[in-house]
Amino acid sequence: MPFKVAVCIATCRRPRWLGQLLESLTKLEYVKCPAVKPAVIVVDNDYRGSARAVAGNFSARFAEFIYELEPVQNISLARNRTVALAKSLGCTYAVFVDDDEFVEPRWLDELLFTLRVYDADIVRGPVIPVFSEPVPEWVMKGGFFELHRLENTATGERIRWGATNNVLIKRELLDRLEGPFDPAFGLTGGEDTHLFERLHRLGARMVWSNEAVVRENVPSSRTNVKWILLHYYSFGSKLAQCDRALATSKNWLIIRLIKGVGRILQGSLLFLPSLFLGYAAAVKSLSHIARGAGMLAGICGCKSEEYKVIHGS
Repeated sequence: MPFKVAVCIATCRRPRWLGQLLESLTKLEYVKCPAVKPAVIVVDNDYRGSARAVAGNFSARFAEFIYELEPVQNISLARNRTVALAKSLGCTYAVFVDDDEFVEPRWLDELLFTLRVYDADIVRGPVIPVFSEPVPEWVMKGGFFELHRLENTATGERIRWGATNNVLIKRELLDRLEGPFDPAFGLTGGEDTHLFERLHRLGARMVWSNEAVVRENVPSSRTNVKWILLHYYSFGSKLAQCDRALATSKNWLIIRLIKGVGRILQGSLLFLPSLFLGYAAAVKSLSHIARGAGMLAGICGCKSEEYKVIHGS
């Protein structure tokens, strides 16, 4: 059956990296599936329109290309606009990728192939970090930027959690959800965690594709202990916020409290021996504490507005 794909990109003050992403999308190759000319949708979440010039340079290089502005800084509103535009074009699938990434030539081919072969509703692929400058050895050893790689997961294996940094979703699923991204997570992040939990509850089948690779630019402003620990703290807070938003009883609070305290205890127990195992191990133990502390803060309603600060260009 004929189908149509939209590549949905929300961007904010990263024109150089957006250009790199769009350039990579012009070089897609197909071996396992018939060639597809995806519609490319860019929603600029900078009220100054910092992506307009870059988008204009690429508009004629795609069969269908849409650039629109979402002036209110809120990642959920920007993503929702990409989804609305994809629907207006009659797209069958929405594919999400971040503006600090670029895709491998066979990326979309592999997503579509995995979707078909494993009868999936959602396909997610690995995100491999690319560092803009040489980084300390402990950063590489600690694997702090390898969270979206799932190296031990086989292609076609069913997975529980998703993220919008490299994922294909059947449009019919998005039709069943309001938003589908919740603006309450627009500055904190976690809007994708919230979305995929709701999709899971709808019974959506999400699988992994090792071959559908994107690469993420990691600026030097992130490769330090402060940013890493704040990121883990923010992640813990988002998990608690998602629990709160989706809760049908008070059980979520007890479960998340136990998990948060457990993370803090785990990190505390690992910290002393980590001092003899090297800097990476020490930061890893502190990351457990930070994540647990974030969970407890999220339970109390505290929010970490991670998306207020834009890293990279």
